[in-house]
Amino acid sequence: MSALNGKILLIEDKLDNISHIENMIKEAGYEVFRAAGTPQEALRMTILMLQSTIIIANDSLSNTILSTARELNKEISIIMLGTSDETLLLPSSEAGKTAYLKAPFTTSVLKAVIDFISR
Repeated sequence: MSALNGKILLIEDKLDNISHIENMIKEAGYEVFRAAGTPQEALRMTILMLQSTIIIANDSLSNTILSTARELNKEISIIMLGTSDETLLLPSSEAGKTAYLKAPFTTSVLKAVIDFISR
């Protein structure tokens, strides 16, 4: 397991295949915690309490997560899952690394991205 603490926070907001993604993360050898994407204050508290270093979320939550990481002064890496055909502008992150995956993807691809982003 190469994630810094082995814990990955999976944000449930707008992800149709959440159970499938959770299983993929577990198959890759990581511990998964799920949390709702809203309200924002609850998400902030979840990030603070779990001390996850990697968050996987729908691409629409990237700015919320990055701003929370900045407020907490904590480095958090984010893997954004694209679920729409809309154009996405990737945020520059002073808070941590960011990666973007567009479905469909395999467990091995997800594991490779997690391993890469946790370096």
